[in-house]
Amino acid sequence: MTSQPYLLTPQREAGEGYPYRRVWRTAWLEALLLLSITAALVFGSRLFEVRLPANLERPLSFAYAVLPLGLWLGISYAAERRALQPRRNLPAVALLGGLAASGVAVPLVALFAPEEWLSTASGLERIVGYTLSVGMVHEFLKYAVLRYSVWRTDFNMRLDAVAYAMAAAIGFATALNIHFALNNTLNLASAALRMTEITLAQVAISPIIGFALYELRKPNVFVLTPLLGVLIAALFNALSIVLRAGLIVAGVSRTGTGNNAIYGLGMALFLIVVLFSALSFLVRAADEREALRAGEGR
Repeated sequence: MTSQPYLLTPQREAGEGYPYRRVWRTAWLEALLLLSITAALVFGSRLFEVRLPANLERPLSFAYAVLPLGLWLGISYAAERRALQPRRNLPAVALLGGLAASGVAVPLVALFAPEEWLSTASGLERIVGYTLSVGMVHEFLKYAVLRYSVWRTDFNMRLDAVAYAMAAAIGFATALNIHFALNNTLNLASAALRMTEITLAQVAISPIIGFALYELRKPNVFVLTPLLGVLIAALFNALSIVLRAGLIVAGVSRTGTGNNAIYGLGMALFLIVVLFSALSFLVRAADEREALRAGEGR
């Protein structure tokens, strides 16, 4: 009789990427926590009419700029370090994403100045314009960070691609948030809303780049797959900008022009729900098809 030692202990459930960190679970948790903190700050300040001293607004806005990075370190990266097989180089990818944003994206977008030549354009023209300017700059830089750092060595499964893409997006969003905090004098609640929108949009879109890059490792893949991924991600980036602006303008009533930036937060939540759900389904479906083909080939 052959021994079966694996029966001595309960077999662990094979979940999403086990024995790795469960990427979607930690990403959802971070997004919901950030949304909850921001909503509590905004509604609390409006309900109790809290007014902070002017000399505190800038430092607190700067602290809020790095809050998403802190949540990522405390949730995703901490869970990664506890995993049986942790992914390497995630902090390095986040750092590269931040450097790409601060060193290239911010000055390049300022050079393009899309707000100046798109302010009076139609909705479709704004979408195309932002896709070819801000969207392409942001998404190509995140693509380049992944392609020329961890793509060849650390993309062993599709969820690896998602995890590294989100790390690059967190670094990228943190740099954009810091730039926003340093160059604007909004009150803390308004600044928090804008930086939360920036972060959630960047993170929601990032798995598209990761998914496209992973497919590039497969044999006989369509050579333009990465370009299509960048274009699709750039389009969603542009949509997030245009829809946010449209929602805020639509929220201004005839009797007042109060701060309606909360509508932009709803847009960011919509992006997170739609893109996380769609990419999670695509990753799972692609993995299942791959497993079926491998089983048939035996």
